[in-house]
Amino acid sequence: MKTTLPIFRSSLLLFSLATFGLLSAPLLMAQRAVSFPPAESKPPPAAKAPPKTQSSGEETDILPDAGPAMRKTQERSPPPPTNLTIMYKVQYGEKLQYTHPDGTVQTFDQWQSYPNDAANIVSYTNQRLADGMNYQYATKPLESPGFDPVDIPILYMTGDYEFALTEAEVVNLRKFLLDGGTIIFNAARGKDEFNISVMREMKKVFPQKDFMRVPLDHPIFNAKYRLQQVTTQVNGVQFTQPPEAYSIDIGTRAAIILVPSGLGTAWSGTPYNPAGKHIMGETAIRLGVNMIAYVLGSTEYGRFLAQQFPMYQDKTRAGGDMFRYAIVKYSGSWDVNPGLQNSMLMGLHDNTKIDVDYKPNIVSLDDPDLGNYPLIFMTGHYEFELTPKEVEGLSRYLQKGGTLVASAAAGLKPFDDAFRREIQKVIPAIPQGDKSMVKNSLIKIPPTHPIFSGGWNPINEVTYTASALKDNQELKHPEFFGLFLEDRLAVLYTPYDINSGLNRESNAYSKGVDSDDALRLSINIITYTLSH
Repeated sequence: MKTTLPIFRSSLLLFSLATFGLLSAPLLMAQRAVSFPPAESKPPPAAKAPPKTQSSGEETDILPDAGPAMRKTQERSPPPPTNLTIMYKVQYGEKLQYTHPDGTVQTFDQWQSYPNDAANIVSYTNQRLADGMNYQYATKPLESPGFDPVDIPILYMTGDYEFALTEAEVVNLRKFLLDGGTIIFNAARGKDEFNISVMREMKKVFPQKDFMRVPLDHPIFNAKYRLQQVTTQVNGVQFTQPPEAYSIDIGTRAAIILVPSGLGTAWSGTPYNPAGKHIMGETAIRLGVNMIAYVLGSTEYGRFLAQQFPMYQDKTRAGGDMFRYAIVKYSGSWDVNPGLQNSMLMGLHDNTKIDVDYKPNIVSLDDPDLGNYPLIFMTGHYEFELTPKEVEGLSRYLQKGGTLVASAAAGLKPFDDAFRREIQKVIPAIPQGDKSMVKNSLIKIPPTHPIFSGGWNPINEVTYTASALKDNQELKHPEFFGLFLEDRLAVLYTPYDINSGLNRESNAYSKGVDSDDALRLSINIITYTLSH
């Protein structure tokens, strides 16, 4: 079952269309009247402007003062924490107007919502991470130029009301995200009006991308705290439930994060509005710290994805048979490792001298030319479902001698669940010697199998990433599952990520094997398949 649908039920979306007017219509003029009261909290401390960075190529005439001499016997105080601005709370929208029950008319800025929410969650992050940094925040209009994720990796945008981005804001945000930045959206008090606007406006930023529900094994829920339940209040009723967040990804990085339930009240320490939908107390703080920790840990990965990856068209020799890399295109997140074929093919040729064709090949499972590739690769990190034609095409390909190698990108659970389910549709049963039909399923491949123990470089143990070991400290052998057709390994699957390591991606949250072992595994898989 797909999860690429909009994050709210269709009935709610239809209601919002009727309530808030045509989605593409421009907003009303300034001083728009609203029926939900503005959020209130104490003003935050003054937001400091972020320091300007200096590139390594610049020179300065300012020399550091050597300072007074200090005897070895003198006590030394630890250095003060480094001040580092990491977040802009972005200014957007218009002036709004609310009439209180006593007739008092209040005018307020749409973007501000709780004035101290960003200041408080950054302060909580300093306390909880305690990493020697003094993180700070600032504010900046979203339509102003100069958003650079190298300086400020996080944008934070919150509110309760419907909004529409200007063209300048869309352009700025798209560039910021593609350059490696992250934006966190939160409906301050869980109002659907704000959430639906986010969903609509992000289609202007990335028309081909959809929000996906973030799984519970994602680092957004585990970066600092393992957060499997949150305390929630809806219409004054409190209960616990799994946390809910949605993302639009670049690679496997959550570049746009939407938390539809309100965090602003808990972050501000103010009373909960009974008409709101809130995440409460400590669980809201932990979710906020997790999100900031996740973004800080993903900055290098974001910069890696922001590169321009060359697509080589060369061959190691003029003609004849050679290995061709083919990746499966399907309805899910199939293309999350840019330039992967370069890393794989270079590693294969440099270590084995097998001739390769560097031209990238993208194939569909229902493509008649699928049989031109004896080995195809498939990856992804979210839920997906194959079409009947794709199921039929893959089944035919495997039974005619082809091999599928699949891995869960970043080692995330949704792809693992979907792949195991979909492969059962492809070959639900195979004929045995007595012509009876028995269910065929993925079985664990032991580390003594020739695909690991023989060939180019025998592999018994591999090194897993810290993120994978966080879930299972006992990992040390290759974790692969296989589906056999008449004693031939037709499908090889691992729920762990081998592509990020193979591509040398700086993905701190990838649950997989490290770079050297990822290359060794890939070469063994290719050479074993070609020789069988």
